[in-house]
Amino acid sequence: MNWNYGVIRTRTSFGDLYQVYEVYYANDGEITPWTENPINPSGETIDELKEEFSRQLLSLETDGLNYDQLK
Repeated sequence: MNWNYGVIRTRTSFGDLYQVYEVYYANDGEITPWTENPINPSGETIDELKEEFSRQLLSLETDGLNYDQLK
């Protein structure tokens, strides 16, 4: 099983909401669970925080995943 950060779009009464989650993939590439809550970047040092932001920014390179289709 692999994981990375993924942007998941959810529809709310106010419109679409995009948030970053940890998304897990089975060996065949099928999306399996993702974290229950969106991920906040963190680190024990400023450099670690910068690295975390960089990894999360890469998830914005995709169009995002539609939450309704993941259920």
